[in-house]
Amino acid sequence: MENKQVGIISAVSAYILWGALGVFWELLNAVPAMDTLAYRVVFSIVTIAVVLTMQRNWSLLWQEVLQLIHNRKIYYIILSSFLIAINWFIYIYMVTHHQATEASLGYYIMPLMNVAVAVIILHEKLLRYQALALVLVIIGVLSLTYLTGSLPINTLLMAASFCFYGLIKKQVPLPATISLALETFCVAPIAIIYLWVSPHTLTQNGPFVTVMLLSSGIITVIPLLLFAIANKNTDFITLGFIQYLNPTIQLLMAIFVLHERFQINQAIVFIFIWAGILVFIIGSVRQFKHIKSS
Repeated sequence: MENKQVGIISAVSAYILWGALGVFWELLNAVPAMDTLAYRVVFSIVTIAVVLTMQRNWSLLWQEVLQLIHNRKIYYIILSSFLIAINWFIYIYMVTHHQATEASLGYYIMPLMNVAVAVIILHEKLLRYQALALVLVIIGVLSLTYLTGSLPINTLLMAASFCFYGLIKKQVPLPATISLALETFCVAPIAIIYLWVSPHTLTQNGPFVTVMLLSSGIITVIPLLLFAIANKNTDFITLGFIQYLNPTIQLLMAIFVLHERFQINQAIVFIFIWAGILVFIIGSVRQFKHIKSS
């Protein structure tokens, strides 16, 4: 029971931090999104290096690298590293370009996109409640496309990049710290080269922005470590509920902190998405209870 409480507290903390990150990145809107991403990668490596040293896990990291090379699964890590970098970039770009509301929509869509990918790629059976939830989400996206005159490409790309990132991660299950270390090390050379040739400098936007950029690694790693603790001590259905804290907080932050307008076309879309999520949650709970009782 105590472990479950630790897991729930860790999960809630992780998702609250992830939800509030939109405000953090918006404060860096003076910095080009690609530069912010590059700084995030570089300073994440510094933070992870400290964590690995404290945990004395450098030897474990090296063993995992050798094992991945031997099993020819290192390519999964390389691909996942680029997918998460794409996800980070799109999110940073959207938030710093007054699209935080659309970004939150992407994280609402993502769990249901996981279901679609599982059916199409993994050939898993599509349950009735999942089909209904997906139909509602598709109606929501089509409604947004019709009302705005364009497909919400950034929202869908952000959801898809994280969805496929999760799919690939399942092929190579690794401890959270080791996984993030390998992924950031893969894209680090590109980030370093980019910062080397970029006209932007770390200190050019003043001390406040400089400190924010320096801390971008810490705010990336801390929620991940909290989520790792939650994942070990919390059942899947509980995490399924808690995960919606992230986009909900993002949406509230977008409206009440970043003062983005919540227009009627967005409200219509969110109604369909929320209805799909409600169907998905109720169906998941019933399925979980059925499996537990059988």
